[in-house]
Amino acid sequence: MSRPLARLAVLITHPVQYNKPVFEALHARADLELLVVFGCDHGLRASLDPDFGVPFAWDSAPAEGFPHRFASHAPLAALSSWASALPIALRAAALIRAFRPDAVLVFAYSPAFISLATLLLRARGQRLLLRAEATDRALAHSRPRQWAKDQVLRFWYRMFRHVFPIGSDSNDHFARLGVPPQRRTPVRYAVDVEFFRRQAEQWLPQRAQLRQSVAIAADALVLLWSGKITAVKHPGLLVEALDLLSAEQRQRLWLLVVGDGALRDSFRLAAERLLPGRCHFAGFVNQSELGRWYAMADALVFPSRQGETWGLVVNEALQFGLALLVSDHAGSARDLVAGPVAPPAGSRVFPSGDASALGRALQALLAAAVSPTPGAAADSAAALPHPLELADAVAAVTMAAVTRPFRRPSPARPSV
Repeated sequence: MSRPLARLAVLITHPVQYNKPVFEALHARADLELLVVFGCDHGLRASLDPDFGVPFAWDSAPAEGFPHRFASHAPLAALSSWASALPIALRAAALIRAFRPDAVLVFAYSPAFISLATLLLRARGQRLLLRAEATDRALAHSRPRQWAKDQVLRFWYRMFRHVFPIGSDSNDHFARLGVPPQRRTPVRYAVDVEFFRRQAEQWLPQRAQLRQSVAIAADALVLLWSGKITAVKHPGLLVEALDLLSAEQRQRLWLLVVGDGALRDSFRLAAERLLPGRCHFAGFVNQSELGRWYAMADALVFPSRQGETWGLVVNEALQFGLALLVSDHAGSARDLVAGPVAPPAGSRVFPSGDASALGRALQALLAAAVSPTPGAAADSAAALPHPLELADAVAAVTMAAVTRPFRRPSPARPSV
């Protein structure tokens, strides 16, 4: 058996289900040897998530199917504190150096663990690649603070041989901060499309029975909220928009809420005031059960504001053929909703924070009387980004950087 031509290490905070197919595809390549180094094992065992506000463990085995090591078993919060992150970063950098990679793919430039480990690897002359959720619209800053942040990021991005922006907004950000085109390969954010294809095949045929199980009327138009219930996701905007509709219009609507977070109770009270008896809050739902709720819905409402770089629930909803009402703040709005491929009927991008615009989108949705079908779901899924796109792009850049097959720098010899 021939040796692989290159070694690729990956530095990332913790296992995330969306990255699993990327790592599996890289591991499957005969020309590449892979090692993924996680800062901690958050999500593999039940622990408190700071945004969901509930303890959970993913049921999708996000660390299986590829070689990996854990730099620690510390809580996720430890990766954000400079003091507690330093020993974890030292351990991660040591694991990567021992692997002797030709390139290191770094996911993100924060928290502290990622920043420190990146600097340690750079100091040892490692060839660095970057995949980061970086856009100009994620957070609003004052002019002086934005200028200072730009200078830091210009310096930071120069450490990387190549970057893989997550979409069009992200690509614009890297271009503005001086990363030349030959060092950028935009690859849109993707979910595990094969996993969700199986979910759609399992749950969509049961749509009518599933809706009956929570007493949804056959002719109701069902809105789905999927994600953390936090200020960034802006649940209050949906409440404001519903309040702008007539009582007759609201009578035709149902709301399913999948997720948890600090604003759950206030969101529930406000929504039930406007849609009495027509709200169902499911709480946190693990991966294997997500399809049940997508299959019941007609449209996804995604009003996220400050801090939202993409919104992978939009990808998920498209695999079920749902109409999309998406804030223009989300990166997915530009690439998946207002992109070259038409989204499902009734979809619309509305200005972030504009309750009137969301209200008009809801009215148009009611007028269109949308209802997803297996055919529409398949058509939407066919146009979605695939995780193999990132795996192929990273592999191509890594292989291009290797000038001699499988040669590693020899350890320095002591002087005599």
